Amino acid sequence: MVHTSKLSITWLATHIGTIDGFLDDQECADLIADSERRGFEAAKVNSSGGATVLKELRNNDRVVFDDEDLADLLFARARPLLYRGLGDWRLTGLNERFRFYRYGPGQKFDWHHDGYFERHALERSQFTFMIYLSDGFEGGGTSFRGEMPGYAGSSLLVKPKKGMALAFYHPIEHRGDEVLSGRKYVIRTDVMYKRQ
Repeated sequence: MVHTSKLSITWLATHIGTIDGFLDDQECADLIADSERRGFEAAKVNSSGGATVLKELRNNDRVVFDDEDLADLLFARARPLLYRGLGDWRLTGLNERFRFYRYGPGQKFDWHHDGYFERHALERSQFTFMIYLSDGFEGGGTSFRGEMPGYAGSSLLVKPKKGMALAFYHPIEHRGDEVLSGRKYVIRTDVMYKRQ
Protein backbone atom coordinates (compact mmCIF):
# COMPACT_ATOMS: atom_id res chain seq x y z
CA MET A 1 0.00 0.00 0.00
CA VAL A 2 1.34 3.40 -1.01
CA HIS A 3 1.67 6.03 1.73
CA THR A 4 -0.07 9.16 0.48
CA SER A 5 2.23 11.50 2.37
CA LYS A 6 5.12 10.40 0.11
CA LEU A 7 3.32 11.21 -3.14
CA SER A 8 3.85 14.38 -5.14
CA ILE A 9 2.76 15.58 -8.55
CA THR A 10 5.16 16.89 -11.17
CA TRP A 11 3.45 19.42 -13.44
CA LEU A 12 5.09 19.05 -16.87
CA ALA A 13 2.77 21.79 -18.17
CA THR A 14 0.01 23.77 -16.43
CA HIS A 15 -2.55 21.00 -17.02
CA ILE A 16 -0.40 17.86 -17.49
CA GLY A 17 0.99 16.18 -14.37
CA THR A 18 2.52 12.85 -13.34
CA ILE A 19 2.54 11.12 -9.95
CA ASP A 20 5.34 8.55 -9.63
CA GLY A 21 4.59 5.50 -7.47
CA PHE A 22 0.86 6.20 -7.26
CA LEU A 23 0.23 2.44 -7.14
CA ASP A 24 2.66 -0.19 -5.90
CA ASP A 25 3.63 -3.31 -7.87
CA GLN A 26 1.09 -5.56 -6.11
CA GLU A 27 -1.77 -3.12 -6.71
CA CYS A 28 -0.82 -2.98 -10.40
CA ALA A 29 -0.67 -6.79 -10.63
CA ASP A 30 -4.06 -7.12 -8.91
CA LEU A 31 -5.66 -4.64 -11.32
CA ILE A 32 -4.17 -6.39 -14.37
CA ALA A 33 -5.52 -9.74 -13.09
CA ASP A 34 -8.93 -8.11 -12.54
CA SER A 35 -8.90 -6.71 -16.08
CA GLU A 36 -8.16 -10.13 -17.59
CA ARG A 37 -10.93 -11.76 -15.50
CA ARG A 38 -13.42 -9.20 -16.81
CA GLY A 39 -12.45 -9.91 -20.42
CA PHE A 40 -11.36 -7.42 -23.06
CA GLU A 41 -13.06 -6.41 -26.31
CA ALA A 42 -12.07 -4.15 -29.20
CA ALA A 43 -12.13 -0.53 -28.03
CA LYS A 44 -14.75 1.69 -29.62
CA VAL A 45 -14.62 5.38 -30.49
CA ASN A 46 -17.51 7.70 -29.61
CA SER A 47 -18.79 9.91 -32.43
CA SER A 48 -22.01 11.67 -33.35
CA GLY A 49 -23.21 8.40 -34.88
CA GLY A 50 -22.61 6.46 -31.65
CA ALA A 51 -19.82 4.14 -30.51
CA THR A 52 -18.07 2.17 -33.24
CA VAL A 53 -14.77 0.35 -33.81
CA LEU A 54 -12.41 2.50 -35.94
CA LYS A 55 -9.19 0.49 -36.14
CA GLU A 56 -7.33 3.17 -38.13
CA LEU A 57 -7.76 5.53 -35.13
CA ARG A 58 -7.76 3.07 -32.25
CA ASN A 59 -7.01 -0.65 -32.23
CA ASN A 60 -6.39 -1.45 -28.57
CA ASP A 61 -8.57 -3.60 -26.30
CA ARG A 62 -10.78 -2.24 -23.52
CA VAL A 63 -12.95 -3.17 -20.54
CA VAL A 64 -15.49 -0.65 -19.16
CA PHE A 65 -16.82 -1.06 -15.61
CA ASP A 66 -18.17 0.95 -12.66
CA ASP A 67 -16.61 0.75 -9.19
CA GLU A 68 -17.44 3.44 -6.61
CA ASP A 69 -15.18 1.90 -3.96
CA LEU A 70 -12.16 1.98 -6.27
CA ALA A 71 -12.97 5.58 -7.24
CA ASP A 72 -13.11 6.57 -3.55
CA LEU A 73 -9.87 4.74 -2.71
CA LEU A 74 -7.91 6.31 -5.57
CA PHE A 75 -9.40 9.76 -4.94
CA ALA A 76 -8.35 9.66 -1.27
CA ARG A 77 -4.80 9.14 -2.49
CA ALA A 78 -4.91 11.69 -5.35
CA ARG A 79 -7.01 14.46 -3.79
CA PRO A 80 -4.21 16.51 -2.17
CA LEU A 81 -2.35 16.62 -5.50
CA LEU A 82 -5.10 17.63 -7.92
CA TYR A 83 -6.38 21.08 -8.86
CA ARG A 84 -9.01 21.98 -6.25
CA GLY A 85 -10.75 24.36 -8.61
CA LEU A 86 -10.92 25.50 -12.21
CA GLY A 87 -12.75 28.81 -12.46
CA ASP A 88 -16.24 28.17 -11.02
CA TRP A 89 -15.68 24.39 -10.84
CA ARG A 90 -14.66 22.67 -7.57
CA LEU A 91 -13.05 19.24 -7.19
CA THR A 92 -15.52 16.53 -6.11
CA GLY A 93 -13.93 13.12 -6.78
CA LEU A 94 -13.08 10.54 -9.39
CA ASN A 95 -15.62 9.15 -11.81
CA GLU A 96 -16.76 5.64 -10.84
CA ARG A 97 -16.68 4.69 -14.55
CA PHE A 98 -13.32 3.03 -15.25
CA ARG A 99 -11.70 1.69 -18.41
CA PHE A 100 -8.92 -0.87 -18.55
CA TYR A 101 -6.86 -0.54 -21.74
CA ARG A 102 -4.59 -3.26 -23.10
CA TYR A 103 -2.12 -2.62 -25.92
CA GLY A 104 0.00 -5.27 -27.67
CA PRO A 105 2.53 -4.82 -30.49
CA GLY A 106 1.13 -2.59 -33.25
CA GLN A 107 -1.71 -1.23 -31.08
CA LYS A 108 -2.27 2.50 -30.49
CA PHE A 109 -4.86 5.22 -29.96
CA ASP A 110 -4.13 8.00 -32.46
CA TRP A 111 -4.52 11.80 -31.94
CA HIS A 112 -7.72 12.81 -30.16
CA HIS A 113 -9.21 14.92 -27.36
CA ASP A 114 -10.97 13.23 -24.45
CA GLY A 115 -14.65 14.00 -24.02
CA TYR A 116 -16.07 14.92 -20.65
CA PHE A 117 -18.43 12.84 -18.51
CA GLU A 118 -21.45 14.84 -17.32
CA ARG A 119 -23.18 13.45 -14.24
CA HIS A 120 -25.68 16.34 -14.38
CA ALA A 121 -25.66 19.97 -15.53
CA LEU A 122 -23.59 21.10 -12.53
CA GLU A 123 -21.07 18.23 -12.31
CA ARG A 124 -18.73 16.99 -15.01
CA SER A 125 -15.21 15.78 -15.58
CA GLN A 126 -12.40 18.15 -16.53
CA PHE A 127 -9.29 15.95 -16.38
CA THR A 128 -8.37 12.46 -17.51
CA PHE A 129 -6.75 10.38 -14.75
CA MET A 130 -4.88 7.29 -15.90
CA ILE A 131 -2.41 4.91 -14.29
CA TYR A 132 0.16 2.80 -16.09
CA LEU A 133 -0.08 -0.75 -14.70
CA SER A 134 2.78 -2.51 -16.47
CA ASP A 135 6.31 -2.13 -17.73
CA GLY A 136 8.47 -4.37 -19.91
CA PHE A 137 7.14 -2.99 -23.20
CA GLU A 138 8.68 -0.74 -25.85
CA GLY A 139 6.94 2.34 -27.24
CA GLY A 140 3.50 3.05 -25.84
CA GLY A 141 4.18 6.54 -24.50
CA THR A 142 1.53 9.22 -24.18
CA SER A 143 2.25 12.10 -26.56
CA PHE A 144 0.74 15.58 -26.40
CA ARG A 145 0.75 18.31 -29.04
CA GLY A 146 -0.60 21.79 -29.59
CA GLU A 147 -0.96 24.60 -27.09
CA MET A 148 0.09 23.59 -23.57
CA PRO A 149 0.23 26.55 -21.15
CA GLY A 150 3.27 26.35 -18.91
CA TYR A 151 5.27 24.34 -21.45
CA ALA A 152 7.56 25.99 -24.00
CA GLY A 153 7.41 23.31 -26.69
CA SER A 154 4.68 22.21 -29.06
CA SER A 155 4.97 18.49 -28.29
CA LEU A 156 5.54 16.49 -25.12
CA LEU A 157 6.10 12.76 -24.52
CA VAL A 158 5.28 11.06 -21.22
CA LYS A 159 7.19 7.78 -20.90
CA PRO A 160 5.14 5.21 -18.98
CA LYS A 161 6.34 3.79 -15.67
CA LYS A 162 4.53 1.05 -13.78
CA GLY A 163 2.43 2.61 -11.01
CA MET A 164 2.72 6.17 -12.35
CA ALA A 165 -0.46 8.24 -12.67
CA LEU A 166 -0.98 10.83 -15.41
CA ALA A 167 -3.56 13.63 -15.10
CA PHE A 168 -4.32 16.01 -17.95
CA TYR A 169 -6.99 18.47 -19.05
CA HIS A 170 -9.48 16.87 -21.46
CA PRO A 171 -9.12 19.42 -24.31
CA ILE A 172 -5.38 18.79 -24.77
CA GLU A 173 -4.74 16.78 -27.94
CA HIS A 174 -2.90 13.53 -27.21
CA ARG A 175 -2.37 9.96 -28.35
CA GLY A 176 -1.38 6.58 -27.00
CA ASP A 177 1.73 5.85 -29.06
CA GLU A 178 2.08 2.50 -30.78
CA VAL A 179 3.44 -0.33 -28.65
CA LEU A 180 6.43 -1.89 -30.43
CA SER A 181 6.86 -4.97 -28.25
CA GLY A 182 5.47 -6.37 -25.01
CA ARG A 183 2.09 -5.57 -23.48
CA LYS A 184 0.94 -2.29 -21.94
CA TYR A 185 -1.92 -2.08 -19.41
CA VAL A 186 -3.58 1.14 -18.27
CA ILE A 187 -6.56 1.99 -16.06
CA ARG A 188 -8.32 5.25 -16.81
CA THR A 189 -11.05 7.38 -15.23
CA ASP A 190 -11.86 11.10 -14.93
CA VAL A 191 -11.48 13.82 -12.31
CA MET A 192 -14.91 15.28 -11.48
CA TYR A 193 -15.74 18.91 -10.68
CA LYS A 194 -18.97 20.62 -9.61
CA ARG A 195 -19.95 24.16 -10.63
CA GLN A 196 -20.28 26.47 -7.59
